[in-house]
Formats: sequence, structure tokens, C-alpha cells
Amino acid sequence: MKKFNPGFKVLDVFIFAAILVAGIFLTKNSFTKKGSTVRVLADGKEYEFQMKNGIYKVEGAVGITTFQIEDGKVHIIDSPCPNKTCVEQGWTSPLICLPNKVIITIANYGDFDAVSE
Repeated sequence: MKKFNPGFKVLDVFIFAAILVAGIFLTKNSFTKKGSTVRVLADGKEYEFQMKNGIYKVEGAVGITTFQIEDGKVHIIDSPCPNKTCVEQGWTSPLICLPNKVIITIANYGDFDAVSE
């Protein structure tokens, strides 16, 4: 009678590693949206920036918010808000600074969000 061997085989480890790497890659890319323009709503005024690498500034309710666009992604570098939560949000969309009343989003023109009849 054969004994059951609970050990992994080389192919099992390879398949597990491939699935793990694919999962990490897909998860990382799903949190960093890439688009064609950056829309900013700052203290009731709307701005639109082309998706060109650079550092930009907008005037909010309590001061200037500085953000960076790089490789189709955006993040806030500095803001006059007291807790700096918006700075710690990282490369994501939307970015929101409540005290300074600034909202930054990446707009994907040509991509459908939903289809209705």
C-alpha cells in the first residue's frame, strides 16, 4: 500500500509562485489608475490638466495644494491642511483634501463607466 506524501512537488511550487506574482501585479495595477487628464475641483472652481509629468499647484480654501503627475498617475505632495492625510493617500484617484476643499481625479475619456438604455 502507498503512503500519502503531503509534500509539494516542484511543479506545485512553480504554479503557486506564478499565481502569487500575478495576483500581486494585478492588485498593484488596479489601485493606480491611468488616464488622459486630471480634473481638480478646488474651493468650488474646476481645473483640468493634461496628463503630462510635472508638479502643479491649485488654490484651495485654506491655501495652495501641490500635486504631482507622473507616468499617468497623480499624488498630492503638499497641502496646508493640519493633518496631511491627503499627502499620505499615495498614488491613487480620487485624492481628497477636505480642509482645503480640493478633489483630484483622473478622467478616462473614451472609457465607459456604464451602459444604459
